[in-house]
Order: sequence, then C-alpha cells, then structure tokens
Amino acid sequence: MKKITLLFIGLFTFSFGYSQKMEFDFLASSLDESILKDYQYIKPHFLGDQVARKIKLIDLAYKWEDPPTAMRSTPLIKIEKQPIYFALRKVISPRYYKNKIKAKSMTKDEAIEQIIQVLDIALMIRYQDTESLEGMLRGIDNGDNVVEIFKDKIDLIYF
Repeated sequence: MKKITLLFIGLFTFSFGYSQKMEFDFLASSLDESILKDYQYIKPHFLGDQVARKIKLIDLAYKWEDPPTAMRSTPLIKIEKQPIYFALRKVISPRYYKNKIKAKSMTKDEAIEQIIQVLDIALMIRYQDTESLEGMLRGIDNGDNVVEIFKDKIDLIYF
C-alpha cells in the first residue's frame, strides 16, 4: 500500500513539475549582434537575413572548435547543451517552415516572428541553468513540440 501511495505522489509531482512554466532571466546583452561583424560570410536562410544572423549567433553560442592536438590532426567540433541545440536544429531547418507556409498554416511574416522569438530565447538561456528544459527537449521528434516548449513553457523574467 505504501508503494502505491508513493507511486501516486511521485506521478503527481512529476506531472505537476512539467506543467509549470520554467523561468529564465531576460538578458538583452546575449542578443548583441556586434560579434557578427568579424564574419564575412553568413549562410543565407530563406526567411531572410535577420533569421540567418540569429542562426549564426546560435552556432557561435552553442558550438566551438577544439583545435587539433598531437594525437588528432583535425579540429573537433564541440556542442554544449546538446538537447537544446539539436532541438533548435529541427526548427531552424528550412523544411520545417517551408512546409508550414506551403500548407498555409502560417504566413512568412508569422514564421519569421516565431523563429526569431525561439532563437532569442535560446540565446538568452545559454548561460543559465537549463537542466529541466534539456530534460523536456530530449527525445522530441518534431519542430512543433520544440516551438510549443519555447513559447508556452518558458517565461522570461525582466529585471
């Protein structure tokens, strides 16, 4: 009987914990694009230059190159906070928004607004404690769920 009671309490706590919104600090400094002036080439995106610039900021924030060593002749690409980065890749993929625009479920302007909102949040939470968010993003199979988590489950706290 104790095991069943503990199981119900655990399930209730688990489901209640994931229904709450996660709170992160709003950090306007993480949206600064001045770092991009050192990059002559930014890969274009079909949603425009502003989205392409945000995607480059995401790559600079979450990826870095580990230089070659004596044992390894090529550089090694390292990705920090992999669940967040790979979930974002599902949304960044041109196929995701092309299909939505083609199906007329959203306009191009709505797609631009949505992707910029998601990328801005990802940039702001980069240096914050995101373990609970990473747990939610593990195993997500499509971009719709990623967008839903970033838009509905994350609150930014303004100072």
